[in-house]
Amino acid sequence: MSLRYMCDRLNRDIHKEVLFVLVIIFYSLLVGCSRDASTPPEEGPEVVVDRFYSYISEAKRKGGGSPASAAFKMISSKRSQLVEGQFLEVIRGYPAGFTVTVGKATVTGTQALVDISYKLPSMFDDDYTVNETVALTIDQATNTWLVDFTNETHGMEIAEAKKIEANELARMK
Repeated sequence: MSLRYMCDRLNRDIHKEVLFVLVIIFYSLLVGCSRDASTPPEEGPEVVVDRFYSYISEAKRKGGGSPASAAFKMISSKRSQLVEGQFLEVIRGYPAGFTVTVGKATVTGTQALVDISYKLPSMFDDDYTVNETVALTIDQATNTWLVDFTNETHGMEIAEAKKIEANELARMK
């Protein structure tokens, strides 16, 4: 065997190995990036809302901050501009025995609306049922549903809500 033949063969083998490594790297990147925003969260929005209000109900029944803190962590900080103390004050005002019945969800892209109902005491001795809709958004970083607790941006994109807020503030001046 000549030296030139051995060098040519070695170069071909090195090129194959480099090509193989590049293909593996490309494939790894392709697979690693395949989870995009269109992959829905594992839990549906109804499950998230049910767990959220279960934590609040438990906090009302048993007292203590653990269930309430767990519920607070399920709130979208981008949509609901609350600190935990404000959240605790709001749920402190809920009646004893507060429970929520979760209805159907309507999902549109990264937003969902979930129907809920709950009973409130009435001064006429009968409880009355309140029907509401809770908005949720997908947190892109964790791919989980987060509750828009204040519902201030119900049905709106955050930019649209901020634009409306800026217009209202300008009118007040």
